[in-house]
Amino acid sequence: MQPHARHALENWHTAWTAQQNAALAAFATAFPGLARMDRPTGCCDPRMKVERHGEATGFVCFDDHGRATVDFAGIPQTTLGRTLEVIFGCGWFEKGPEGIAAAPPGTYNWDDEAMYAEFEIEVAADATAAIRMSYVTVEDAVVLLDELQTHLVGRTGDPEQS
Repeated sequence: MQPHARHALENWHTAWTAQQNAALAAFATAFPGLARMDRPTGCCDPRMKVERHGEATGFVCFDDHGRATVDFAGIPQTTLGRTLEVIFGCGWFEKGPEGIAAAPPGTYNWDDEAMYAEFEIEVAADATAAIRMSYVTVEDAVVLLDELQTHLVGRTGDPEQS
């Protein structure tokens, strides 16, 4: 490889690594408790996990295309429902026109054809829910994480979490 091409590629790699680190910092700021996983992660790297029992367990990752995945389970259904309602409104899922907070147990999907993002909400019989947002922008992931954190803090009233 020619020296100027090697230098340009090294500059790109440095910028890409900085972008990955900035995404991880944004995720962790929006949702305290997220911590970087050691390799191998079993998914795209970098990947962060969280275990906040009674609130959310799962992971967030940043893929090679600069997109994020949020995969959380164990979220109180009403909390996730309020979070999604603030961000997207109530009639977002065809099968859940009253919103996820009021939805019966089941799986609710939506695909954003313009952005290629995929959303899946699973409501369990025990009034908990899971969310899987795949191929979303870092901005979209941070908005969800921050809003979810806000509603979890509001539910518990714990000012230390804000």
